[in-house]
Amino acid sequence: MPGRSLHRLAALLAIALAAPAGAEDALPRLAGVPVAGFVHAAATPGGAVRATAEGAAELAPDGTVLRPLSPETPLRLASISKVVVALAILRLADRGQLDLDADAGRALGRPLRNPAHPHAPVTIRMLLRHESSLSDAGGYAATLGTRLEDLLGPRAWSPAAPGTVFDYANLNSVVLATIVEMQTGLRFDRAARMLVLDPLGVQGCFNWSGCPEGFAASGATLYRKSADFGETWQPGGPWIPQVDAERPAGGCPVRPPPGAPCALDAYLPGTNGGLFAPQGGLRMSVAELARMGAALLANRGGFLKAETHAALFRPRAVARSGAGDETDPKLMRFWSDGGLHCFSGTGEPGADQPLAPRPMAGCGHLGEAYGLFSALVMDPAAATVHAWALAGSADRPPPGRVSRFNALEEALAAMAFHRGPGKD
Repeated sequence: MPGRSLHRLAALLAIALAAPAGAEDALPRLAGVPVAGFVHAAATPGGAVRATAEGAAELAPDGTVLRPLSPETPLRLASISKVVVALAILRLADRGQLDLDADAGRALGRPLRNPAHPHAPVTIRMLLRHESSLSDAGGYAATLGTRLEDLLGPRAWSPAAPGTVFDYANLNSVVLATIVEMQTGLRFDRAARMLVLDPLGVQGCFNWSGCPEGFAASGATLYRKSADFGETWQPGGPWIPQVDAERPAGGCPVRPPPGAPCALDAYLPGTNGGLFAPQGGLRMSVAELARMGAALLANRGGFLKAETHAALFRPRAVARSGAGDETDPKLMRFWSDGGLHCFSGTGEPGADQPLAPRPMAGCGHLGEAYGLFSALVMDPAAATVHAWALAGSADRPPPGRVSRFNALEEALAAMAFHRGPGKD
């Protein structure tokens, strides 16, 4: 369960006024479902961006738009954050600080072994490709004072030997972020800015920490018509904030233990890189996400070595799929050795192709959390970047018509690819 108080959500629900007739008429719909808002953007390696936004960055419970959403509105982009984690690792590898195919425990500064396979090394590349045998079954959320070791108990591992099974797990990013901290001596939020965001020339931050002036104030809240984080829905009820109604929540960019102060100055980098939510805590606008993709696709300024850049966009079939809650073998078919989710480009219905039978190729990442669905798709062959984000819906998103994406994502993908650079 996401770390927001259910009591607070229940209170919001209790005080919400009934929606007057027509209050939601200004909100957009996707696949027939009212949504809080959405953005889609497309870019070329030269940096030209075309973007469209509809809906709200902030809503009243009755659906009144308090502040409009724009292409430049920062949002919590969920698992697209993992792209920044991967790029930070690749930059350190290019500097000679990391060997992606060596035992990750060396870079981590402590052993990293699946207890069921104590003699099998877990490599950094396995972590990037979700083939490490780590699992989210034991949890991955970090509070101030939690050590990485506290998250790596027996439930953190699947029965599989490292390198033999693909199991998508957020805990991989927590370990990778801790490696970044160990190798830089910086908190992950600061290391991500130094290694990735600043060199690519984009504005963003993790958990609203170290953001540019005014960035957090301009950010979006994510919504659902659900008081229990999407377990049950009330399509005729109020819009309920899911995350980022406060930016940051409680005034602290990390989660301190209950009743404890936000004592970030006492944090020792390398203790637990998951503190700033490397698996999902990136705040960035969709337009800026497209610019980041364009800079990365062009390898602007020699951001990565040529061979590293080529491997980043080279799809490779994943190992046989495991049984993790977020592992979808029809959607997650290819991953690059650099840590990007790659799409088959076959146009095959029922799988990873939201535009089927039209092909969607390229590599990037998807995101889903707190009502948001997001995507970054970078296609070197077509020299284009597409990005989109949905800020929440009034009802559970229906299944997709042609793919493993849901129907709202399919609608956004169709809009994003239709409104590409230079198209009307």
